[in-house]
Amino acid sequence: MLIDLHCHTRPLSACSALTAAELVSLACERGLDGICLTEHDRAWDAGELAELRESAPIRVFSAVELTTDMGHVLAFGLDPSGFSAIARAVFAAAEASGGVLFLAHPARDGLLRVTHETVQYFASVEAVNGSDTKLQNLAASGLAKGFRLPGIAGSDAHMRDEVGRAATRFAYPVTTDAELLRELLAGRYEAAAVER
Repeated sequence: MLIDLHCHTRPLSACSALTAAELVSLACERGLDGICLTEHDRAWDAGELAELRESAPIRVFSAVELTTDMGHVLAFGLDPSGFSAIARAVFAAAEASGGVLFLAHPARDGLLRVTHETVQYFASVEAVNGSDTKLQNLAASGLAKGFRLPGIAGSDAHMRDEVGRAATRFAYPVTTDAELLRELLAGRYEAAAVER
């Protein structure tokens, strides 16, 4: 099962040119089995998310990309009350809710954002980001080897042509956010750049 774990839509992510309907349609056209909405510092309304899921021909999951003092963090299974700009606080909230954190695009801008302290707070990193260069992804993939879980992959899509450039291949079917979290915590997946 192939899921793009890093996608942005408007209006929740002001930097995105994609509506959720466009994102779902493009992901379906490009052979993905699912997408994960990871809006910047905001969660989807539960009712609106349920409507989108009901109408979508592929699976739609929800997480968040938080802007923290240690960089951008992809947070899965985090209660919205756990959103913070302090990575230490986000980690505590994830621990309390059974969530998991991945450092997003850790090699972007030539900065390797992994330190001894970083390793304490994140399960792993985004090893393949569809908006990063091959060299950045190579560096990120190398970093993933130092963590307890494999690295994940996502397109970081904000525009049409970015959708599905990278995704995470899961060994078992995933149909709900709870199942997605379970498989992420179990490490039963691999990061992949998707050829189109």
